[in-house]
Amino acid sequence: MKKKISIIITLFRTPLKKIKNLNQYRNFNTLVFEQEQNDESIVHIKKILKFKFKYYGSNKNIGLGKASNFLFDKVKSKYCLFTQPDVKIKHASIIRLKKILEKHKKAICISPTNFKKKKSKSYEVKEKVDFSCIMIDVKKMKKIGFFDEDYFLYWEDIDLINRIKQSEYCMLQANNVNFKHHSSSSSEDTDEIAMIRNKNYIYGEFLYDYKNNKLKIHKILRKIFQNIFLFFFNILIFRIKHSKINVAKLLGINKFIFFYLRKNFTK
Repeated sequence: MKKKISIIITLFRTPLKKIKNLNQYRNFNTLVFEQEQNDESIVHIKKILKFKFKYYGSNKNIGLGKASNFLFDKVKSKYCLFTQPDVKIKHASIIRLKKILEKHKKAICISPTNFKKKKSKSYEVKEKVDFSCIMIDVKKMKKIGFFDEDYFLYWEDIDLINRIKQSEYCMLQANNVNFKHHSSSSSEDTDEIAMIRNKNYIYGEFLYDYKNNKLKIHKILRKIFQNIFLFFFNILIFRIKHSKINVAKLLGINKFIFFYLRKNFTK
């Protein structure tokens, strides 16, 4: 049964204590992709993880969507758990997710719950599930495609959920299978990381609007002027960290504008 399940997980400047979490997957086929890899980080990871795993990486940050797709294409098992370094889940819970997914012929994926509350139904069909930890039927997912690589860090899961809803498949939530997710702690807590997150969140937001025919020019202009105003306001009151976030959001908007121009005005 364990050989029927692979684990795929992407690292980006992940604290060593979070990398230790990956030892919980020692009994499964585990595939790891490290963004911005270097010789030192490879040595540290291999020392911390006390089991055999497949390691891949790139010397730059290629984005969560692209890294996840790379790993997903390497999966040979029937089922795959897509997860993050700041997630904790028991071995038995992973097996239970697989068993439920195996029984439901129309289900493409199943998520555990991030809270403890016993329910009479072992699982429910949901319109939206938590993609921080998700068991996937690999064959079904390959039919509709995994993440859209135009997204970099955020919104790729929302985009995928919409595509699943438009397909013949459904999503499940396992009510009595639990996990813990310490959100936004899978990378270092620095100003640079905060800027990367804010830049790509707003970029993903406009990209999602564009791909779903919801893009409004007045929304882009409002966000530009809003963040320019807040940048100078935060500088005046010496809230430098907040002003950096405003810069990050403006860079994210700029990134989307270049994407839009490239898609619509270049051959």
